[in-house]
Amino acid sequence: SFPNLFLILIPPFPNLFPAFSQPFPHPPPSFPSLPPAEPRLDASGCPLQQNWTEGEPGLLRCRARGQPQPQVLCSKDGNSLPAGIPQPALRQHAGIYRCRATNELGTAESNVTVWVQCGSRAQGGFFGVFWGFFGVF
Repeated sequence: SFPNLFLILIPPFPNLFPAFSQPFPHPPPSFPSLPPAEPRLDASGCPLQQNWTEGEPGLLRCRARGQPQPQVLCSKDGNSLPAGIPQPALRQHAGIYRCRATNELGTAESNVTVWVQCGSRAQGGFFGVFWGFFGVF
């Protein structure tokens, strides 16, 4: 005999989640899509002059406009540098990059100059930047 045993009968529900048993009464609202547009690189999204400091995170800022969203690739002397991805700034990053934005409607190009100041000599004002620019140690 089990003196503390209770038996509770629960009637079955027609659905485990009654609030979600029916589909939405109407489809969710759709947002109007943007009209197709060729890629465009302008100074607000892809500044023509960018300054980095050696040893600190450098970020090549180059974002294109267009629909569908263009893919941006930047390169200097055959070496690519990913736009929008931070990485430690090195002296060899300095130079002129050719950035190209492409989508299925076309291509846009722009030159971006990256300046890299020497981290330890940048504290020295003009002469630190001068020596860093000419590679004098």
